[in-house]
Amino acid sequence: MISTLGFIHTAAVHVATFDQLIVEIAPSCAVEHVVVPALLEQARHEGLTPDIEHQLRQIIDQLQAQGMQQILCTCSTLGGLAETLSPKVVRVDRAMAQQAIGLGSRIAVVAALQSTLEPTTQLLHSIAKQQAKPIQIETYLCGDAWQAFLANDQASYLQQIAMQLAQIQAADVIVLAQASMAAAIKLCQQKIPVLSSPRSAIESLFAANDWA
Repeated sequence: MISTLGFIHTAAVHVATFDQLIVEIAPSCAVEHVVVPALLEQARHEGLTPDIEHQLRQIIDQLQAQGMQQILCTCSTLGGLAETLSPKVVRVDRAMAQQAIGLGSRIAVVAALQSTLEPTTQLLHSIAKQQAKPIQIETYLCGDAWQAFLANDQASYLQQIAMQLAQIQAADVIVLAQASMAAAIKLCQQKIPVLSSPRSAIESLFAANDWA
């Protein structure tokens, strides 16, 4: 049973999102948030360097020293690397990716940040390979939306993503590559299933526990 959960974020907006999910899904769980926006900016410009690995390892060690039994990295760019640094770390999009593979072979991946596309598609291919399932992935980048996100214009950010979602047709399932994109689902009319990572990640972590 998980009673303590640490979060590694690269945007402060995620704190409220995941606090709400914990209240709803696992109210007895104590949480600790670490927010490091500079780490994502560094990764965007330099890639996943040894320095970024060192900084991530320090954060993970810090959370473990604080007694966190499990750690969730909510940044899709850094999540794959974070998972390799400790068995206690889970990337936020893993459960979502597993759901996507189960829903079909034609997968659309939508991102607002270029650096998240490769880690997300790699994860999908990895899971599909484990299941011996052939998949086809099409990627869609909403580059202008990220500028709105950086300007703290959430309404514009989500609306631009919703507009992109509405235009996708030839897919069995649509995957939102970043946790910050989840609320865009409510803004578009799309018959194709659209998956986001925050809720699926928390539900997956606590699936084996009875928190009633």
